[in-house]
Amino acid sequence: MKSIIRKIFGQRFIENSYHSYLRFREKWHYAFIYPILLKIPYAPNLYFLFSKSFGSEMKMFIGARRDYLKKQHRQQENLFLLRRNIHRIEKGLIMKNRRKIFALDYIEETVFLLQTLVNNKHDNLQIQWAFDILTQYFEVTASSPKRDQAQHIFKQLSPISHSSKTYAPFGVSENTEADVNSFDALVRKRKSVRFFEAGKIPDRTLVDKAVELAGLAPSSCNRQPFSFRIIDDAELARKMAKLPAGTTGFSDELVAMVAVVGQMNVSPSLSDRHLMYIDASLAAMNFMLALENLGIASCPLNWPENKTKDQEVRQLLSLSEFERPIMMIAYGYAAEDGKLAYSVRKPLEQLRKYN
Repeated sequence: MKSIIRKIFGQRFIENSYHSYLRFREKWHYAFIYPILLKIPYAPNLYFLFSKSFGSEMKMFIGARRDYLKKQHRQQENLFLLRRNIHRIEKGLIMKNRRKIFALDYIEETVFLLQTLVNNKHDNLQIQWAFDILTQYFEVTASSPKRDQAQHIFKQLSPISHSSKTYAPFGVSENTEADVNSFDALVRKRKSVRFFEAGKIPDRTLVDKAVELAGLAPSSCNRQPFSFRIIDDAELARKMAKLPAGTTGFSDELVAMVAVVGQMNVSPSLSDRHLMYIDASLAAMNFMLALENLGIASCPLNWPENKTKDQEVRQLLSLSEFERPIMMIAYGYAAEDGKLAYSVRKPLEQLRKYN
C-alpha cells in the first residue's frame, strides 16, 4: 500500500503531508487541548488514563514501594533507611539551639535497623558512623520512655571492629581535606570527550577512587539511591555504547561505560519518587570531575525516557524491577587526534537572577 501511494502521489508529497499533520496536531494541543487540561481539575488524570507515557514509572514505583514497606515491616536489612535516620539525627545534633530530646518518632526504628545489620555481621564505615552518632545522641538527649528503651537495646550492640577515628559532627575549621584552589581550573578543564584511545582502559583502582568521591555528593537524608555499574568488558561496552541517545558517529570509539543506576525503593513517600534522579545526577557530576582530576576523560550520554531501552539495560545488567538507568557515562583516555566541542555556555546574566 505504501509503495502504491508513493507512486501515485510521490515521496515529497507524502513527507510534506506528514509534517503538516504533525504541525497541525502540535498546534491543536498547545492552543486548545492543553489550556483545557490546565483549567479543569483532574482533567490531566483522565487525559493520561489510557496513556503508556507514565506506565513504566508507576509500575516501578509500586514495586519499589512494596520492597520498602516489606523491609520495614519485617525488620529486614535496610541501609537506605538507616542512613536516612542517622543523617536526620546527625542534623539534630549540629543545631545551634539543640532540643533536649528529638527523633522520638524514629529512634526505636533506627536502633532496630542497626541491630539487624549487626546481627547479620555487617561491618563498614556506615555501621561505625551509626554507632558514633547514636552514642552521641544518647549522651546529650534527655530521658523519655521511647528514648530510654532504644538506648537499652543500643547498649547491647557492639560493632565487629572500630577505627580510631570518630564519625561524628565536627567544626568547619577542621574541614581541611579539600584543596579548593584548583577547583576553578578543574571545572573549566573538564570537557566531554567522545573519542578515546582504543584498548586502553583505566585501571579499576582509579575508577573506584572516582566512585568513592562520587559517593560524597549531597544526597537527601543521605539515602544515596543510586549505584555505579562499571562496564569495562569490551564486548558488553560495545553493546551498551549503542543504546544511549546521541552516540551516532562515535559509539564505536567508546571503550568503557558507566551506567548510573537509580534505585526507587528508598523512600517512604510518593513525593520522593524523583529523588533518585536528583541524587544520582549530583553524584554523576562528582564522578566526572573526579575522573578528570585523575587524568581520565568522560562524556555524559543522554538517556531519554524509552521503555524498550530501559528493558535492554535491565536485562544486560540484571537490574531489579525498582532500578533504572538515570544516565550513561563514557570514560577512558582521550585520543590524541580527537577534538572537543567548544560549547559556549550561557553568560552569568542568563544563568542567575537574585530574589
